This record gives sequence, C-alpha cells and structure tokens, in this order.
Amino acid sequence: MANKKEVNKKEDLRIRRTRKLLCDAMFSLLEEKSFDDISVVEICDRAMVHRATFYKHFEDKYTFMEYVTKEKIREFYEQSTAHKTFNSPVEIYNEIIANVMHFIEENKNMLRLSMDSARNNFFDSIEKIIAEEIKDFLDYSKDNGVEFPAPTDISAQFLTGGFCSFIRWWLATGQKYSKQEMTEFLMVVLTKNDIYGDKKDTTTQSTEDIT
Repeated sequence: MANKKEVNKKEDLRIRRTRKLLCDAMFSLLEEKSFDDISVVEICDRAMVHRATFYKHFEDKYTFMEYVTKEKIREFYEQSTAHKTFNSPVEIYNEIIANVMHFIEENKNMLRLSMDSARNNFFDSIEKIIAEEIKDFLDYSKDNGVEFPAPTDISAQFLTGGFCSFIRWWLATGQKYSKQEMTEFLMVVLTKNDIYGDKKDTTTQSTEDIT
C-alpha cells in the first residue's frame, strides 16, 4: 500500500503535468489569435484537459495567464543566472539587461497580447512579476557579497519601470533598433544616470562607440 508521501508525490506530478499541458496549449493558441479571443474552452480542448480541472487550478483565463507568465519568467531567470557569480552592481545590471532583452525576443507574442488585452491591469501583473524576480536576483547577489549603492527594492522598481515602459515602446514601434543596439543603449543610459554609484565604469561603451 502506498504511503502518504508517495501519494502526495504522484498528486504533485499530476498537477505539474496538467499545468504544463495547459501552458503548452496557451502558447500554441497565441500563435493563432490574440489573448482576448482565446476562451477557457479552447485552452482545455487544445490541452485535452477537462474544463472542471482547469477551474480547480485557476479562477479564470487571466489568473491562468499570470501563472503562465510567472512560470516563464522564473524558468528563464533560473536558466540564465544559475551558478553565476558577480563582483559588482555593473556586472549584475549588465546581466539583467541582457536577460530581459533575450526574454523579450523569445516571448514577443505573450508581451504583445498583454499590451493589447482589454483588461487594463494585465500588463501591470507582468510588471509586478518582473519586479519580484529582479529583486530576488539582486537580494541573492547582495547575500553573496555584492554591495549596492541603493536598497535592492528601490533598484528593482527603477529597473522594472524602465524596462516595462521600454518593452511597450519597442514592441509598439516595430523594434526599429536591434536587440544588441538596445542592450548597449540601455547600459549607456543607466551609466550616465550613475545608478551604479561607481564613477569608474569600464564595462560599457560610449555613445560614440555605439552609433
């Protein structure tokens, strides 16, 4: 007879499998239509999951999409920053900018749908998740000896506000600058504003070098 621990493990595996099927279905549908045009019934049909099962996990498609977004961001940060060590805030901000730019390119549809959604606070939910992830990353780095010129929650909010405003603008204008150009420009902007508290910055290029 299976013990309680084994039963819980099987239940956890079933939950993870169900949620993965739903997430895969959502991303598949987003290749075909906008988020506002996707129904819970379509998500469940594509995932081959009963609608009652969906509602055991999520209140509606908006809370589900918040979960999908959060998992996507967490997965990306875990893959891109795991086992890396940094010696200064400059190195960390460089890493965050590179990660965010890559995330934008890999998830254009998800970000566009959040901008186009009739639910006005949807992008705000994404922004909150990004802020949490950046703060966790900064806190982890601080715990490992990196000294920041400002509290990590302030830095996280500043970076998140700028990044999310930038995401809206960059996608809305058709990405007229390349990912590499925008990564370099963002580093120049942050350096000119001296967010690092380090006047002696040799890790970034001048505006003359970039243009």
